[in-house]
Amino acid sequence: MIRRLSLAAAMTLLPVVVAAGDASRDAILAGYAAEARRADPAAGAFSAGRGEALFRGRWAGGDARTPSCTACHTADPRQPGRNAKTGRPIGPVAVSVNPQRFTDPARVEKQFARDCHSVLGRACTPLEKGDYITFMAGQ
Repeated sequence: MIRRLSLAAAMTLLPVVVAAGDASRDAILAGYAAEARRADPAAGAFSAGRGEALFRGRWAGGDARTPSCTACHTADPRQPGRNAKTGRPIGPVAVSVNPQRFTDPARVEKQFARDCHSVLGRACTPLEKGDYITFMAGQ
């Protein structure tokens, strides 16, 4: 009887453990949504399509070695990449391959701060950050 109860308790808690990364990512997205609405009260929902355009687009404002996110992350975000400047390996950015992506707020901000300046030549907006994460969460 106790063994059955322990198994039932473990099965009940399993979805909480598995979904913990999603809750963290959702909290990050909620923060970006609030920032986006403060900047523009008419800001709508995040868009995976805009996130994909940001990821695949070529930009002229940043470092010439990184004209797009794909310069380091490859055209397939499910594949490992390589830093275009240092040659250092980069893990896949797609959430399906790396469920821990976009779950640590400090790390997410650090990556966006560095990568947006490198690719775009400027800081990403909260809407762009949310769009990008939304796209990657579907990959």
